[in-house]
Amino acid sequence: MEGGITVKNKKVYFAGKPVAELMKRFDNPLFVFSQQRLIDNYKALVKAFRKHYPKTSVYYSIKTNFEPSVLGTLRSLGSFGEAASGLEVTVAKKAGFKGSELIVDGPAWTDEDIELFIKEGLRTLNVDSLDLMHRVNSIAKKLKKKVRVSFRIYPEMKISLLKSFIENYISKFGVRLSKAIEAYAQAQKLSNVEIVGISAHIGSMITDPGFYEQAIDRFVKLAHELKKKLGINISEINIGGGYGVQSLNYYSIQNIILSKAGVSAYSKAASIAEFGERIAKRFKNNLKKYHLPEIELILEPGRFLVSDAGVLLTKVVSVKDNWVFIDGGINLIPESLFFIRRGFIVDGKAGVKANKKYNVAGPTLNTADVLSAEQLLPETKTGDLMVVLDAGAYSLTRSNQFTILRPNVVFVNTKGQVKLIRKKESPQEILAKFC
Repeated sequence: MEGGITVKNKKVYFAGKPVAELMKRFDNPLFVFSQQRLIDNYKALVKAFRKHYPKTSVYYSIKTNFEPSVLGTLRSLGSFGEAASGLEVTVAKKAGFKGSELIVDGPAWTDEDIELFIKEGLRTLNVDSLDLMHRVNSIAKKLKKKVRVSFRIYPEMKISLLKSFIENYISKFGVRLSKAIEAYAQAQKLSNVEIVGISAHIGSMITDPGFYEQAIDRFVKLAHELKKKLGINISEINIGGGYGVQSLNYYSIQNIILSKAGVSAYSKAASIAEFGERIAKRFKNNLKKYHLPEIELILEPGRFLVSDAGVLLTKVVSVKDNWVFIDGGINLIPESLFFIRRGFIVDGKAGVKANKKYNVAGPTLNTADVLSAEQLLPETKTGDLMVVLDAGAYSLTRSNQFTILRPNVVFVNTKGQVKLIRKKESPQEILAKFC
């Protein structure tokens, strides 16, 4: 079964289903997720890493897309889960995950969150600061439990000049590498935590595996120093997610400035095979270099697994000069066009020469509601069906109700069956929430 986008006679199909028929059956806008594409992506990632380092574990980033059908599919394939809050732990449990199959990250857990993590028996708590580590220890002591922990480490490395603006904000997460030994030494004194790992997340949409190689050099060296200086044996190193998706071009304000000067600066991601080979080999070689035993390599993929496993089907509701307005915008896919640039296909015109530049805007009365600038498309008219690609990641989990209700969501399974997995919201449901 074909799990992704296909085109036949200028018509668009997704997961083997004509998008026009799906929209006619389930209304518009409409999210569609493909089980087959999800399976293909998971298998490709696992193969890429385990071929070169078998002791690799996958903990899917639940915040990326936590529809139960998505979570259930990934769990059936052998994936574990990475949560960021008590809500996500609850949703993951509903989808069939055991507490021992989950780890958790986050900079600002509430006491209620921490208590839930401990009571549910989560495998590892990746703690963001020494202050938070003391709170974890205190609550674990109250519950008479000893919990497995690691520190999230900020590796103090530049990802690139073009991402320097984002890096200023990423630095808010974790303990700085230069202060890591001190933080672990303090945590070692706490009675109700067991130090097992090193955790990190260097960014999103990383297109070059070389940045992970640099990070691995730092983290394995840190594991060596922890053993040598503090006698701490690290059993897991979690390098997070952020592996770039080839169907998305990295886009930024700096790129726009460069493009005006005639310099193309879009960054297409390396293949997952290259990510897996380079990261796994670098990890294995570093362990050998420092005479360390096999340490579990943990990945937290999100976008790579679900991005192209979902599309948003919309209709063109208005065309004005070079502006095309569709009935789904940043209310449903809140990511800024200054972060990524996704693709669009007009059903019935797929393969027709794209000879006009349009700005694609959503339906809300929000200046920022623009999904694409200067998008090359065939001539587009009101009523056209437009497919927004790579809508599987950071869409529904970050969607909002700014003037527009959330739509139906369907899931196409490997048998070709189409199942409604989330009903569109109604005004009555919103009104019922008011006190």
